[in-house]
Amino acid sequence: MTAGSADGHVVWPLVHHRGRLVPRDEATLPVGSIALRYGISVFEGIRLYRQDSGGVAPWLPRPHLDRLRHSCRLMGLDDECAADVPAIIDELVAVQGIDEDGYIRVAASAANSGGIDQAAVTALTVTITPSGRKRWLADQVGIRLGISAWQRPSDAVFPSAAKNISAYAGPRLALAQAKREGYDSCVLRTADGLISEAPTATVFLVEGERVVTPRLSDHVLPGVTRAWVLATASALGYEAVEDAVTEERLTAADEVFLCGTGIEFGPVHAVAGVPLPGRPSGPVTKALVDEYFAQVRGAAVPTGVDLGLPGRRS
Repeated sequence: MTAGSADGHVVWPLVHHRGRLVPRDEATLPVGSIALRYGISVFEGIRLYRQDSGGVAPWLPRPHLDRLRHSCRLMGLDDECAADVPAIIDELVAVQGIDEDGYIRVAASAANSGGIDQAAVTALTVTITPSGRKRWLADQVGIRLGISAWQRPSDAVFPSAAKNISAYAGPRLALAQAKREGYDSCVLRTADGLISEAPTATVFLVEGERVVTPRLSDHVLPGVTRAWVLATASALGYEAVEDAVTEERLTAADEVFLCGTGIEFGPVHAVAGVPLPGRPSGPVTKALVDEYFAQVRGAAVPTGVDLGLPGRRS
């Protein structure tokens, strides 16, 4: 089955929604649902990669589904919905004849109507969309990264470990402002002024042979790619650490890059207008990118990752 088009974006036409395969336009939630009224919907993005040996395979599905379960528990949704996801992905791939790189979005949403204190009835939705490299890798273009005045909320305001759609409202505003100011992306700070994360990605910096990223306690989402970079950098012989990161430390770094499921990797060539030495990427970033694509294509053994979730290791 070939991909169609919706809103100018190429898509595969079938999705799994509430227990069955339906056309995308039929995968809807009631206008009065708790998901739409109060933003109670968690999700995971999982990359689907074509393998060198043929066929396609989801990348690191287990930690993604561990995090989905954790997000569901934090937001009062049924975490058992994650159990069906591997079979659903296989079905969507087989029925639609998918044989290229894609982006799988798995969403668990409160589909029932009710007030703010109403218990949620969980609806599972799984979609796959064709997705190749972003221009940062495809065209070797470095990111112009700004430092936003917007903040990531503390865990006393909203749980950072919950990948819930409402957590993206503030970062979305921060990104829009950064683009108006001439940047490609930005990083948000904590209330204490420390660097936290980008709107949809983790930030890393390289200091000599040291690879550094902000701590989870700095209101950072426990990212799967983040965990992969920490483990893989260490395996490649670098010192990989989580640490407090200031704006001054970021602008003084040898290399900076963003990473995440959607962006994969985005080398940064300037922070807050300050150029960085490596353009479009430095040697450490390149080594990680090369290893990443060797692993996702099946040419190298995937690195095991630990998201740091309670009671979970993958």
